[in-house]
Amino acid sequence: LAAISGSVVVLVIVLAVSVRIKDHVGLLIVGLMVGHITAAVVSIWQHFSQPEQIQDYMIWGFGSLGSVRESQLLIMGLVVFVGIFFSFFISKPLNSLLLGENYARSMGLSIQKTRILIIGTTCLLAGVVTAFCGPIGFLGVAVPHLMRSLLNTSDHRILIPSTCLGGAVVMLACDILAKMPASQAILPINAVTALLGAPVVIMVILRRRSTRSIF
Repeated sequence: LAAISGSVVVLVIVLAVSVRIKDHVGLLIVGLMVGHITAAVVSIWQHFSQPEQIQDYMIWGFGSLGSVRESQLLIMGLVVFVGIFFSFFISKPLNSLLLGENYARSMGLSIQKTRILIIGTTCLLAGVVTAFCGPIGFLGVAVPHLMRSLLNTSDHRILIPSTCLGGAVVMLACDILAKMPASQAILPINAVTALLGAPVVIMVILRRRSTRSIF
């Protein structure tokens, strides 16, 4: 609940700023600044924490699929199922929005309700996965673009299930690489996902030459 609430607060702040800033690049910069503010707050909390708590936080921050206990898996599975269900439910509204808000309104779509549903679903999934598995980055940005390029489609009825499956496959592959077969060392899974995801994002930006058409 705390993780989902935190994701909602951060997203609401960015959305509130987006009302006044229409430039996509400026909005990205604001998002980065909000990230720095939250990092500063976390650093202050760490300063007043016990060494054991700091160690637990650092291990959680590396990201891991193996830290979820069986009792937690049931809760996580139920929340993820609800989030994925709503993701499939909004696939048609997302297709309507591809042609612009005016077209979506002419088709009888409620833009405000759709936005709330999209934001709520995003915060629900991001919050629960981050809470139990840690802040595993780049997959949420890289995999959708990768699926769109591989399938050559913008139909969300195809993209959403393919992204779910593709994200799971990539995540498991990164987890296997992080455990370094034939070695006792275990790499932070965040490092592995960044090494795989960052080049995909850079490639997409170089191909389209504009952040406006990407985000």
